[in-house]
Amino acid sequence: MFQVGPRRRMTLEDASGFDMATTRRNRDKLDKPDGDIPLKRLNGDDDIKRIYHFGRKLGQGGFGVVYEATHIETQTKWAIKEICRPEAGSWKVKMLEHEINILKQVNHAHIIHLQEVYNTSKMIYLVTELCVGGELKQLLLQRNFFTEDETKHIICCLADAVDYLHKRNIVHRDLKLENILVKNSIVDNNDKINIKVTDFGLSVQTNGLGIDHILTESCGTLTYMAPEIMSGRGYSHWCDVWSMGVIIYWLLCGEPPFVSKTKSKLLEEITEKGLRFKQSVWATTSDAAKKVLTCLLDVDPSYRMSPSQLLENPWITGDTGVPSTPCNVLEMMRQHLEEKDSAQTLEDSSLSSSEETSHVSEDSGAVSAESNHAKFSSGMDSSFSNTTCPPGVKLPADPGVKRCAGTGQKTAPCVRKVSKRPSTSCKTKSEAHKASTMAKSNTPKQQNERP
Repeated sequence: MFQVGPRRRMTLEDASGFDMATTRRNRDKLDKPDGDIPLKRLNGDDDIKRIYHFGRKLGQGGFGVVYEATHIETQTKWAIKEICRPEAGSWKVKMLEHEINILKQVNHAHIIHLQEVYNTSKMIYLVTELCVGGELKQLLLQRNFFTEDETKHIICCLADAVDYLHKRNIVHRDLKLENILVKNSIVDNNDKINIKVTDFGLSVQTNGLGIDHILTESCGTLTYMAPEIMSGRGYSHWCDVWSMGVIIYWLLCGEPPFVSKTKSKLLEEITEKGLRFKQSVWATTSDAAKKVLTCLLDVDPSYRMSPSQLLENPWITGDTGVPSTPCNVLEMMRQHLEEKDSAQTLEDSSLSSSEETSHVSEDSGAVSAESNHAKFSSGMDSSFSNTTCPPGVKLPADPGVKRCAGTGQKTAPCVRKVSKRPSTSCKTKSEAHKASTMAKSNTPKQQNERP
């Protein structure tokens, strides 16, 4: 089993959910106000063909058929998803509304662009940008697996898109190879795979990502489904991170990390067997890639690497001099509290030592034994001995420390109990002054009878 190395300390910026200083690819400036996508009503189904010339069939799914189409007036090429209008009040209507509403709000280089929506009494037509390369799943089947460099390029684009969505409280919930389209043919794009995330039918936009916005609806594709969804204990945006891990694993070796026909069996395989690198291709795969996978495919969501952390990971950036980003936010929080506690201890020690020095007996030239003994016998409580866990986050295990409960449930915040630890700080100023006064009043005989 591959072992994960030390985790890098996070900054407070990371813990708050904002990006570290880095170049972002056309992300925040591409937002568009809701309503920019035209919603047009047509009298009949033939009217759409006066606007677009329908070409070859690109694919077919549960909702409808996708065609390549050319806008007659501008001669620009698009893809048109032709959907039979679902029955009012059905779950298909809800999914269609989700997809349209989310695509109306987003505009990102690696998210499919919605151009127009046409309605008739029987049909709905979604006009989107054309991706002639087809599904990423189809390309993978042709190649069997991708090189590590190709995979890094794809995942860099995917992580950027998912990070963009999560910052807008949008959870995709169905990230998979079939829902990632290739914009251009590989030859036309200098062998660079330009991807587009699509199919937002199962996506949901919440009012936040905290414990008050935990999701409970079981949905998605089984092979890519996070264990917290299968267990039914509630989940959040971290389910998308798990799906990203499945995609990376599959791209690198040509097989998914966990396979089973039923939800219960798949959950059992994930929890009992864990992540394994048994295929021969892993012998030539970098340790950095395996570290990333262990952080993305962690059963505990709070230990998974976020999309923004993945973008800064040395496996993506190529900067081998930078240690790996930690998977757990509380690791950074605890280290920060320890540093703060240590700095306070040093400050107290300095003040106490200064006070004691000012009360040294001029006759003896030394501090009393009681004062010396006080330096090493006193202790102080840890400044984080009663730290409240943020919703949905699990603290790392320590000796003698009881870990917080699993994430995803609407339960009261868990409290971490840490035993007191000794400190090398001196006693308070008043104690030191009292000790010095006693030293002055003691006779030489009494001073010689120190314990």
